Amino acid sequence: METLLNVSLPFFGLIFIGYGAGRTRLITPQAYLGLNAFVIWFALPALLFIKMSQAPVFEAFDPRFVAAYTGGGLIAYGTVAGLSRLLFPQLAWGQRAVQAMGASFGNVGFMGLPILVTLFGDAAVLPAVLVIVFDHIVLIPLTTGIIEGSASGHTSVWMIFRKVCTGMARNPLILSTFGGLLWGLTGLHLPVPVDALLKLLSDSAAPCALFALGLTLVGRPLSHGLEQVTLTTIGKLAVHPLMVWMLAAYVLKLDPFLTAVAVIQASMPTAANVYILATTYHTFVERTSSAILVSTVVATVTVSAFMVLFTAY
Repeated sequence: METLLNVSLPFFGLIFIGYGAGRTRLITPQAYLGLNAFVIWFALPALLFIKMSQAPVFEAFDPRFVAAYTGGGLIAYGTVAGLSRLLFPQLAWGQRAVQAMGASFGNVGFMGLPILVTLFGDAAVLPAVLVIVFDHIVLIPLTTGIIEGSASGHTSVWMIFRKVCTGMARNPLILSTFGGLLWGLTGLHLPVPVDALLKLLSDSAAPCALFALGLTLVGRPLSHGLEQVTLTTIGKLAVHPLMVWMLAAYVLKLDPFLTAVAVIQASMPTAANVYILATTYHTFVERTSSAILVSTVVATVTVSAFMVLFTAY
């Protein structure tokens, strides 16, 4: 209960303050687009660069951790895609792919990373960042490939591969992660003014990201297709973390700390990245928007529960 009060309520409280600011029009849609851009292009990249440049990556890297998290995500992805085919035969495979991504691609950057750093300190940075990286390099290419293949039988594998690589090469979170890693390998210290600037930006990442997340929830419609939204939400908030838990604790037998990080990251609600991909391909857009809203609201309970369960590691 102490964890719930000291960590969960402030984080989710900041999300709903942002929602209230947008709902009451204290901050306009044009203004929160700017805040989102600040978080994605400046604050979070600065945080990731600093943390990765200081992290003992090669000493601490555990492939079993990556396998547990990524494997759990792929199981959730496949489970939701399979159930969607059974329950909603009218959907195209591209739509099912977006729905499945919504059940396996969580808000691990805006929410997961700040929460884990607050809970466990810098020890959680490397595994938390690994989750961010592998979500991007596994789930985005997988979903993009299925959408492209579903849309046109004439799309070549090379064209899909080139489009995926181009998108990743422009992703500021991926670039800052690998940039920090490479800088850390040099063993050099950042110039003092640069280090101070990056720390100012990184300190703003958590509050701005959570506030911006609340703003993005304003105006998301709970339109038709609530059955499909419900499947996505259950997949994300229940199937995904439970599959990661089983793999981490009972199959790969990770230590309790890494198990806690993996499960808490997996318990995060559907990320806005899924909505961005859906809008890019004009596929499953309204229901993805609804899934983000519903999963984020329900996550105030489920994420808090997972935090309470796993902070006593």
